[in-house]
Amino acid sequence: MTKLISETPTRFPVGIIAASSPVPQVEFARGLERLRKSGFIPIVHEQVPKQHFIFAGSDEERAGALYSYAKDPRFYVLWAARGGYGAQRLLPLLDNLTRQHGVPPKKLLVGYSDVTVLHEYARSRWGWSTLHAAMPAESQFKQIDSEAYHSIVDYIRGKAAIPPWVRIPLTWLTNPPAKTLTANIIGGNLSLWSSLAGTPYAQSGHDKIIFLEDVGEPFYRIDRMMIQLEQAGAFDGVAAIILGDFTDCRDEKNTCLESEDSDARRPLRQTFAQEQAFEEIFAKLGQRIGVPIAQGLAVGHGPHFAPLPLGATYELSPAGALKLVKWDWTQTAT
Repeated sequence: MTKLISETPTRFPVGIIAASSPVPQVEFARGLERLRKSGFIPIVHEQVPKQHFIFAGSDEERAGALYSYAKDPRFYVLWAARGGYGAQRLLPLLDNLTRQHGVPPKKLLVGYSDVTVLHEYARSRWGWSTLHAAMPAESQFKQIDSEAYHSIVDYIRGKAAIPPWVRIPLTWLTNPPAKTLTANIIGGNLSLWSSLAGTPYAQSGHDKIIFLEDVGEPFYRIDRMMIQLEQAGAFDGVAAIILGDFTDCRDEKNTCLESEDSDARRPLRQTFAQEQAFEEIFAKLGQRIGVPIAQGLAVGHGPHFAPLPLGATYELSPAGALKLVKWDWTQTAT
């Protein structure tokens, strides 16, 4: 049964799951309190505090929790407690659960980082809406500025939110498109997006805008991931690529011996700033594949935490203005 978002109550339950790394409980409690103050009723799955190896429970426990809440009629919003690592391990298990018990009814999945692979899975396999947004067990969740946070809340409630990125034009690393592009945005964390290449869970980016962001990756790894995606054909036919925050991404400082008769060391090569590296990595990629690439979307692991609906339709102008045109979550909910 489908109902308009506007018909939902002021306070409503959201299902909280943890598909990746263990959840820090003090930070999580603070995040849940902020959700409650925003009118949500967070209902935490019993799996969330579990730990197995480096994960929040075994693969089976995490996949089972996600699927059970996906089928649970109490929720039409599922919110990941945090990211980390481990969500990609769940995809074959979710396939099996879906074959056995059917496709869950349409809902909204909220999260980012490691949740990138779940966004793509839920969007392409279940027909869900997905929102790239901060998660309650993150240490910075309680400190997210009010403008960004209110836009997260508004989007989840199906309202016409105004996130900070609306008023900040993007900067083109390549020549801009000749005219305004209209396309769906998919993507998320670069490390996760590249890990899908060559798997059954990678979807075509044809006629779509690919959004990418990351954290703590040295430039050589960013370049390697982009080369992998290029060589895997992941950028074939894409309309454009947009870069968000690349937080704490910097060059390595390699050294070598200064001389044969000394243990003193000197820099092996020049150390490059992010601006220089992105010109080399992304601008030249755009030229090779003939795809316009822009940077500066205020979305990612920080310092910006504004939400970004994925799978939604946007307009991207030659001047770098990005505008949300249509998102199915603002129309209906399950």
